[in-house]
Amino acid sequence: MNEIFFDPNFMMGEISLVALIVILTIIEAFRRPIFVLLNTPSNSTGLDRRNKQASWFAGIGLIIVAVIFYVFGKATAGEHIILLNNSLTAGGGMYIGKLALIGAAILAVLMSARYTLTQSIPAMDYYLLLLFSLLGAVTLIAAENFLIIFLALEMMSIPIYALVGLKKFSTRAGESAIKYLLLGGFSSGFLLLGISFLYGTTGSLIVKDVIQSLNFIVFDASAFLSAIGLIFVFIGLAFKVSLVPFHAWTPDVYEGAGTPITAFMSVAVKLAAFAVILKIFASIDTFGEFDSVFSLIFMFFSLLTVIYGNSVALVQQNVKRMLAYSSIAHAGYMGLALAPMHHKIHTVQAVLFYGIGYIAMNMLAFGVLVYLTRKEKYCETLNDLKGIARKYPGAAAMMAIAMFSLAGLPPAVGFVGKVQIFIQLLEGHMYITAVIALLFSLVALYFYINVIVVMYMREPETEITNIDKHSVGPVWISLSLAALFVLVLGILPSPLLKWALKWAEMLF
Repeated sequence: MNEIFFDPNFMMGEISLVALIVILTIIEAFRRPIFVLLNTPSNSTGLDRRNKQASWFAGIGLIIVAVIFYVFGKATAGEHIILLNNSLTAGGGMYIGKLALIGAAILAVLMSARYTLTQSIPAMDYYLLLLFSLLGAVTLIAAENFLIIFLALEMMSIPIYALVGLKKFSTRAGESAIKYLLLGGFSSGFLLLGISFLYGTTGSLIVKDVIQSLNFIVFDASAFLSAIGLIFVFIGLAFKVSLVPFHAWTPDVYEGAGTPITAFMSVAVKLAAFAVILKIFASIDTFGEFDSVFSLIFMFFSLLTVIYGNSVALVQQNVKRMLAYSSIAHAGYMGLALAPMHHKIHTVQAVLFYGIGYIAMNMLAFGVLVYLTRKEKYCETLNDLKGIARKYPGAAAMMAIAMFSLAGLPPAVGFVGKVQIFIQLLEGHMYITAVIALLFSLVALYFYINVIVVMYMREPETEITNIDKHSVGPVWISLSLAALFVLVLGILPSPLLKWALKWAEMLF
């Protein structure tokens, strides 16, 4: 591991993302004067044209950013560098996680090209907020300083609050945004309080220094305050990944937000927050007696999350709410991998693989809902999906692939991901926990398979109207890419497992 203050080769991806944000901001700032000079009328047709242009700019820009991340990330994968006075880390396989987040953003932009047209939302504002959130998520993965972690977490979250409430005349969206903002602020308070306790007992904000200091803590008042600090940090991060009982915001916010935003926040926020959890708690076995305490904490909250998420999803008629409770359950599965605290590198590898695979399958499920949304009617309930396979067989097939993967059935990536999680539980001798988690995975089969049954075997209650033809091409591209990843990663998981292993090795 080398320490340098700054090397652009290790931050070229982040620099390109910031450059894209600046370019889009300049385009938006000078758009109005240009349209005035050209005598372009300000009407709905003009809005549609500007939205299409914004989608092109954002989509092409993000693809260029992804290429830069890949080229410079692969070139520096053999090194592990600490930058900016122990504030950020770079190198290794970390670029794979950043690429996964950018991939989620690209899929969200492709979906939004249709969504912003059908819902008449100013697209450039929408994409700038999305890119700011992406920048926060990418920074969060690389953060090695608790202050940077907090700032990156807020940079990721605050644009999401705005995106959730961007539909100005939707009372449901406004309610969801306010609820998310208030509970998000509450969780940030816990996180900041936990960081202050850790700083007070260790005298450092550097994650590795804090962990190293905790190795030598004896059981006294300082140890008690350190444990409280770690618990508060866990609570703040548990809110972001929707672990029970810190999940209450998830169903309402997922239902009220625009579907592409729900898709992005359900995967990007979860993966970035889990990366921080791994960074802080993956070396917990060096804390002596803290080892068993935090092992029980992860086991209890994660198992409770799996049970609750799968149970409540059974009775949902709204597909977005069902996917919200499904998201809660999947957070529980990822948390369970941390419970045994056994073979740490392979534990982290399993969680990272599961998280990246979850991006593809969840984006695919929400993408189908975006495709089937009409200007006058959202596609959100099981009734909206009844008999859809007869009129839109391609969309139904895409949803079926997503449901099979979320259920953990082969040959989709969800199957390989769950196998990796259960291997960690079995190697950690947590047999009862593994059995309970497996039983509730079988329970989850019902509501996932039920979606497929509704699409293929139920008669629609009313005639299925034609969907709007606005920008269906970009949505199909996003669906095809997501489905390809789900199937390829399920059949050939070795490359992603190797990349996840490289990323995991950086933590040790």
